[in-house]
Amino acid sequence: MNLKSVTFRCSAAQVARMESALHAAHHSTRTELIATALEDFLHFAEQDEIAQLDLFDLVQQVDSLCAPHRFREHA
Repeated sequence: MNLKSVTFRCSAAQVARMESALHAAHHSTRTELIATALEDFLHFAEQDEIAQLDLFDLVQQVDSLCAPHRFREHA
């Protein structure tokens, strides 16, 4: 497998949330945390009823899950 690194910028609030999640979930690295979050999201998105949603309905569905941070406001 040919692996490539991905770099992105995020706000100070997002960095703080990531650091908090790192400690709460006992992940050893940011990469591990992000990979786990991506896998979780992909499992969520692959559900039949979710896979049929358009992007706007998907965001609304994610926001309805009672997460402490609304996706559309903090993504």
